[in-house]
Amino acid sequence: MTIARFTQVCAVTAFTMAILQPATAAGDAEYTAGMRAYKAKDYKAASEHFGKSIDNGNKAPSVWLFSAHCFTALGQIARANQTYEIVTKSFRGTEEAKSAAASIEAVQARSGIASGATNGPAPAATANQGLIARIFVTPPQFNHKPVSQATINAAKEAVAALPTSLRKKLDDDAEARITISPNMIDRWPESLKDLPEDTPALNMAEVPGRIYGKDMNIYERPKFRGNNSLKEARPPKYIRLQAGNMCFQLLDDMMTISKNPALRKEWEADKASVPPGMAPVLGAFMKEDDWGPRETCSELFGSMMGGYDENTDNLYRYFPRTKKWLIAKMGIR
Repeated sequence: MTIARFTQVCAVTAFTMAILQPATAAGDAEYTAGMRAYKAKDYKAASEHFGKSIDNGNKAPSVWLFSAHCFTALGQIARANQTYEIVTKSFRGTEEAKSAAASIEAVQARSGIASGATNGPAPAATANQGLIARIFVTPPQFNHKPVSQATINAAKEAVAALPTSLRKKLDDDAEARITISPNMIDRWPESLKDLPEDTPALNMAEVPGRIYGKDMNIYERPKFRGNNSLKEARPPKYIRLQAGNMCFQLLDDMMTISKNPALRKEWEADKASVPPGMAPVLGAFMKEDDWGPRETCSELFGSMMGGYDENTDNLYRYFPRTKKWLIAKMGIR
């Protein structure tokens, strides 16, 4: 598809959306200001207005679509593709989703990227490629607040902190991605009916995240039990630790780090020195099966990528040998 064709796609989208834009978008002052700037071809201002509109709770697909158009016009191709993908997946069947799909094809043609190419080695990562370019954000449902920029930045900072050789492994794996959602139920609304809320254990809407294959899911806010409301956002350092923790788990699957006999020797020595009174506190990190060392390593690694949570201080204090081994083995500075 040519550049002229891309321009035509955007022009048709603008005309169509002027007719079809939902009332929630039409009544939003930031959205209106964004459309005014967009039509004047002031894409930087338009992008800022659309971003504020989303932050204010606008969940209309058109605001996401025009945000993507702005990113394209500003040359932020990775961010444009990410946002177009959000529209196609989160608003299936809508005119906006159809326009987003056409725009993805246009952007790929404009950038010289073959559509649907899956074979062959991944290209070397640049500022707009690699894992950072595959950090996706789920639009909010249930009148939830959108994922904050602070949370997105925290995930990006964790990836940026990875040692170069380790980051390249994740950059080059096209299936590795990070998906940030307000909560699990925003990404999978149908999961609500299966959530156990009458047990003492945390359910999936209360945990900070989970990995599915190579899709690292991070949830910004835990859900209250008994309703769809969400609690306060987890701090950025907590999010950063989760991102680093999950990156380690993917790397562990590639490199078999936590099963390394030398690592296990250090972990066993640390474990043996843990005072009896601390055993219940550190229970998840002292399990006899493979999960004990894996949880210890992934949590330590996440903290060394700049994160922090309620376990960080205790792990640094009681697993110093494991930490030292990870620093040397994984090139952490």
